[in-house]
Amino acid sequence: MYLRNLCSIVYLLAIKPAQACNPVRRDTNVQNPFTIGTDGPAPEATRGFALNHIGLLTINLSAMKHFYGTILGMRTIFDAQVTPEYTVTYMGYAQGGRNGTGFQTGAEMTAAKNNMYGLLELVQFNVSDDRLVASTERTNTFGHVGLVVPDVVEAQTYLEALGVRVLKRVGQAVEDFTGPVPNSMGIGEFAGLHLAAKRALVKAQGLIGFEMFLMVTDPDGNVVEIQQQDL
Repeated sequence: MYLRNLCSIVYLLAIKPAQACNPVRRDTNVQNPFTIGTDGPAPEATRGFALNHIGLLTINLSAMKHFYGTILGMRTIFDAQVTPEYTVTYMGYAQGGRNGTGFQTGAEMTAAKNNMYGLLELVQFNVSDDRLVASTERTNTFGHVGLVVPDVVEAQTYLEALGVRVLKRVGQAVEDFTGPVPNSMGIGEFAGLHLAAKRALVKAQGLIGFEMFLMVTDPDGNVVEIQQQDL
C-alpha cells in the first residue's frame, strides 16, 4: 500500500485521521517513517505458529486480576496453584469476537487455551525476596501491554472514573525526558543525556499518532497502551 500522507499513515495505525492529524505538531519536512514489510513466506517449519500469550511476574496477583479482569474485562481462564507459593493465572478476552461479542465460559476458554491469541499470563511467587521493578520506574526489556478499543476517549473517561492511574491522556504529547512514560519507551533518564536524539523523537511523535494514545498503568506499574480501533 502506498501511503500518500500523514493522515493515511495514522489511519493505518487505527487512529481517526481527524483527531491524529494535528497541524501544530505535524512536521511535513520529516520523511515518512514507515517501511511496509515485504517478507516472503515464513519458513515451512513454522507453519501454524502463533503468539499465544505474554507473561508478567507479579507479587500482587489479586490486584492484577482485579485490574485486567474487573476493570479491563478480561476473563480468568484458570488459576494453577502449582505449589502453595507459586501460582500461574491465565486471563484473556473471549475469542468469539471483540470482548462481549462472543462469550465463552472459563471451562471453554481453558479447553481452547492453546489455540487462542493475545492472552495474559500472571505468575506470582508469593514468598519471593525480589523487588520487581516496572519499566515505568526503570527502563527494562518490557515496554507495555497494548489494547485497542472502540472509543479511546470513552475508555479514558471510564478508567479515570475507576481511579486508574493515567500516565498520558488522549491528545497529550510527551514533552519530558524523565518519568514513567519516557522510562517505558526507553528514552528516559536511563537512556543517558542524548538530548538531541530525544528532542527529535518528541518532535516526530505525531508521525505515528502517539498523541492520540491513552497510557495507563496496571497495579504493578506496567504500562497499558490503548489505541483507537479502526472502525
